[in-house]
Amino acid sequence: MVMRPQQPLALFMSYSQKDEAFKQEFEDYLVNFQQAQLISGWAERQVQPGIDWSQVIDARLATAQIFLLFLSPSMLSSGYCSGAEFREAWQRRNAGDVHMIPISLHFVDLTGHSLGSIQHIPRGAKPVSSWPRRSEAWAAIYQDIRRVIQHYQSNH
Repeated sequence: MVMRPQQPLALFMSYSQKDEAFKQEFEDYLVNFQQAQLISGWAERQVQPGIDWSQVIDARLATAQIFLLFLSPSMLSSGYCSGAEFREAWQRRNAGDVHMIPISLHFVDLTGHSLGSIQHIPRGAKPVSSWPRRSEAWAAIYQDIRRVIQHYQSNH
């Protein structure tokens, strides 16, 4: 029997525009996953001029298997975490259709928020911005995401 390689997992990253620099730093770590065809990444800058932005985002969100949510006060104050996109992602997470991974960029108080009930990375409640060397935080996050990819591949 010939084993066929699995399709790359579809990745969706959600972040505040104010946190763009953090997202760009992290994208450097995702290159290994993309080159190994473990994930297919996507960024909003791939939306072509004249294309309906919300339709493209909705379509990508609907097919994502891994949903990275970069948490910061800017993200929470944007209203995203109570908006339609988040509700859709949360419903897909609850249905087992997407693996939602909150990444703590800065301290945020999630008391009473649905996101407070799921495991964040980096572990230990230490946001990326508080690490003396952010590269170590990104490396730890990379390893956690690698475990999620391996778990997903062995169970699907």
